[in-house]
Amino acid sequence: MVSWSVPDKVLDYIAAKEVVSVDDLVGDLGVSRLTAKNYLSRLVGMNRVRRIGRGLYQVSREETVGLELNPEVSKLLDLLRSRFPIADFAVWSLSMLADYSHYAIGRDLIFVETAPVISASVRDFLLENGYHSVLNPGKRDFQEYAQYSEKFVFVLERKERYGVEGVLPTPERVWLDLYYLITRKELSFSAGELGIIFVNMLQRDGINFNRLLRHAQRRKLRDEVMVFLCNLRQTYRRLIPEEVLAGRKGALKHIEEMVESIRE
Repeated sequence: MVSWSVPDKVLDYIAAKEVVSVDDLVGDLGVSRLTAKNYLSRLVGMNRVRRIGRGLYQVSREETVGLELNPEVSKLLDLLRSRFPIADFAVWSLSMLADYSHYAIGRDLIFVETAPVISASVRDFLLENGYHSVLNPGKRDFQEYAQYSEKFVFVLERKERYGVEGVLPTPERVWLDLYYLITRKELSFSAGELGIIFVNMLQRDGINFNRLLRHAQRRKLRDEVMVFLCNLRQTYRRLIPEEVLAGRKGALKHIEEMVESIRE
C-alpha cells in the first residue's frame, strides 16, 4: 500500500522522527537523493512534514507543539552543515517559541550545542562568518547580549542529546532549557513570559509531558517542573492529567485533599 506514491516504509520511518532530512532518507532507507526529495515534497503536500531549512523537515505531530525556524537560524544551520558535514551538533534559538509568546521577541539568541572536541572550531568558524560567537558563555554574557547589535551565537559544549532529532531540539526541550538558563545562568528573558509560552503551547497544540519530565530529570529540574505543573493544574485542570503529576492515578486527589485540609 502507498499514499500519494509514498511507500509505507517511508511513512513508518518518519512516524518515529521529530525532524527528518533528505540525507536521513538516503542513508537509512537506501533511496536516491532525487527520490528522497520527491517523497518529502509529497509529504509536505500531505501535511505530514513541513520544511524548516534546506533539505530539513519537521514531522507534523498532533500531540505536541511545533517550532518556527526563522531565516537567520536556517541560514546558520545550512552554514554549519556545509562546513561540518559529519559533526554532531544541535541548533536552536529563542525565536523558535515566538509563535507562543505574548509579545514579539526583540533580540533573538541562537545556541549551537556541540562536542568539546570541535567547539572551538565551531566558535572560530562563526566568528569568521560575521557572528558574535561566544564559547561556553558566562552569566554576564546571558545578561548583556540584548544590549548589542551583533548577531549573537552561544556555543555550548554538551554531551547530553536527549530530546534532539537530527539537529533540532524538541519544543519541550527548548522550553525546559530556557527555564534552566533563566534560573541558573540569569538569562535576560522574562520568567513570566516563559510561563505564558508554556500555557499557549499547552492550549493550542499540547505538551508531551513524558518528554518534558524526562528532560527535566536529566537537567536535575524535575522537582521544580512538578511544582510548576501542580500549581498550573489549579487553573488548567482539564489540560494537565493527574497521571502526569502523580505516580499512579488517584494519588493527586488525596494530595490536594491534604493540602486543602491544611489551609482550613
